[in-house]
Amino acid sequence: MNNRVVIRSLVTGEGCLVAMDDGAIVWRPTHGTRSQFKMDAIATVLLAVKGPTQAYDIAAIGDASGGVTLLSLPRLEVIEKFAVEGGIVRSITAVSNSFGKYIAATQNGSVWVLGTEVPNRVIKLFHHSGPITSLRLVDDLIIIQSGWNRRTYDWTGETTNDFDGTHQFEVKATNRANRRARILESQQRKKEQSQPLMLDLPSLA
Repeated sequence: MNNRVVIRSLVTGEGCLVAMDDGAIVWRPTHGTRSQFKMDAIATVLLAVKGPTQAYDIAAIGDASGGVTLLSLPRLEVIEKFAVEGGIVRSITAVSNSFGKYIAATQNGSVWVLGTEVPNRVIKLFHHSGPITSLRLVDDLIIIQSGWNRRTYDWTGETTNDFDGTHQFEVKATNRANRRARILESQQRKKEQSQPLMLDLPSLA
């Protein structure tokens, strides 16, 4: 028990939600008694969701087998379980205008909407070309982060904006290299200027 390792954690003003490497989920409240739940697979992403009272009352947990489990806070009792295809669940976000609806993204780039009010409980929205690092909702747009790249989709999977961060990174890397070269050149000039002038004097016998 003491050899367990924390692999994910989420801190709120009401407590800390912790995922262990043995599949355990632990809620450590600021005040009160801690709760624990054992997942069927290792947790890969944690999300705490506020309820009508503006207190965190749901934890949405994605796992390594493509599962999404909704647990109550603070008791960590199972509310719902969902399963999506595409491997490890990498990111989850709640749909703000709908109670109990979530968007989940997986390792292979699949994006899903899930919830009890969703037909068949789970629907694949679209496929992103590459592993997904994170996602978020802004109004009716789904913003996908994949490494240095960011792409914005609507709910039909149409791309509305595409940002290639690798180009900006390469420009910054080049600028940093140029600055380092100028600094080294300046240091070399100062070093040469600080050396004493050696006169070629004739030797006296």
